[in-house]
Order: sequence, then structure tokens, then C-alpha cells
Amino acid sequence: MSLAASIVVPLKHQRGDWLVQCVRSALDQTVPCETIVVIAPETSVANQQTLEVMARGNDTLKVLLESGRGFAAALNTGIRVAGTDRVGFLLSDDWLDPACVEECLPYQTDIVSTGWIAYEADGVTRIDCVTRTPTLESFFRRRTLERRASYLSHFFLFKKSALLAVGGVDEAIGCTGPDDYDLIWTLLERGATVSVVEKCLYRYRDHEGERLTLRGRDEQVQDLVKILDKHGVTGRQKEELISWHARSYGHPAYVTARERQGLGLTEP
Repeated sequence: MSLAASIVVPLKHQRGDWLVQCVRSALDQTVPCETIVVIAPETSVANQQTLEVMARGNDTLKVLLESGRGFAAALNTGIRVAGTDRVGFLLSDDWLDPACVEECLPYQTDIVSTGWIAYEADGVTRIDCVTRTPTLESFFRRRTLERRASYLSHFFLFKKSALLAVGGVDEAIGCTGPDDYDLIWTLLERGATVSVVEKCLYRYRDHEGERLTLRGRDEQVQDLVKILDKHGVTGRQKEELISWHARSYGHPAYVTARERQGLGLTEP
């Protein structure tokens, strides 16, 4: 069987039913994909047992221990072992539309980005103020690479060669933004080509449990400063970007979205 893409799922801790929904959505894509779940030393026995059951008789599901430590290292582990030339990222509390990969495959650019539908923790109730449908026109209207990097959203399907050319996900950043904001910015600096699938193909679960965006504000700001320093952002622009991004840190996405709408805030 010829595989169309590799979907990498980093896993530290996750509710069992959410994990099953996530992995099943990758396994059940309308085109054949390999699913690579990369676990951490802290991953619970219950999570590992769930994956063992799902992997029985299914050779398209791989479960690996991360090489290195942390979120970015887990993604890099999956990128390195991916057996296809297209690699997508899926977080373990989210899931994919069944045709997500098939819709992205025709685009032969380095980065393919889609929109997402946001749901409450129940995975049923939609949150319209967080749901996003990006467009390529809006992407190109943004004048800086930083704004373009911030605009693109999951689902991401990358060319594996493009990821390897920049050294993969930057493991020095931390947990906030290495997989999307910084990685996209780095790729754009190297001249990466971009396509936008103007459909909501990623399913984002906006909840108040354990999620990287719900870590403490100070921790996340430290990661953001590393990204801005890496890309040479200084002075007033740096202050404005910290203020813009940090407003969302530590809160579910719907809280920040409603606040920004209420205050009429625009991008920096």
C-alpha cells in the first residue's frame, strides 16, 4: 500500500477518549496515511495501553518514544522517521476531518495550511468566535513574515524536505509556538512556498484542561521572547507583539477571542 502522508501526534498526557478520537481520525483518512504517535517518558501507562490496542493489526500506526525531551523533540522524532515526503502535525486533544489530508495533497508547496472548527470540550458544541477559515489573499495582504506566520493555522501539511532543511522544529524555543508560529516564520525566511486550503479541516478542542496554550503566562512569554529574538525583532515592534500574543496566554481561545472582539483590537 502506498502511503500519502505521515501524521505526527506528540503525546505527553491525554484523556483516553480524546486520544482515541485523535488517533482514529488520522487512521481513518480518506487516503492512506501512516500515523506516528510520539510518547514522552511521562506518558501514562493507560495512554500507552490505549495505543497498544489501537495498533494491533494496524501497521500504519507507529508508537515511538521521543528522542530528546519535550514537545519539539517529539515532533522532530516523528519527522525523522516519517516514511513519506509529506508530514502533518496533529495535537492529541484535536482531530481531523476525514478528508483533511486528501484535500491538502494536490498542493505541492512547502507549507499547506487549512482552517479549523473550534469545539467546546464535549467535541460537539461549536465555538464560532474561534473557528477560522484562512484565505491565500488574506495571507498575502499581511506585509511582514511575522504577520504571515501568525496568520497560518493548523492543519499543516509540510514537505518533509523543507522541514529537514531548517533543522526541524526548534527545540530551544520551548513549548509555545515552536510547531507553528516559529516554524512557519523560519520556513518563510528560507523562501518556503505556501498554499491555503480555504476549508475548515482541523478540529480544535478548546478546553480548560492541560494544553500548551494554558501554561503560565510568564513561561509562555519567555518562549515568545526567544522566538522574537531569533528573528531579530526589537524595540517597539517587539513590545507590541508581546502584548498582542500574551493576551491569549493561559486562557481558552474563546475567552481571548471574545475579549478582542469586545475591545475592537486589531493586529499589531
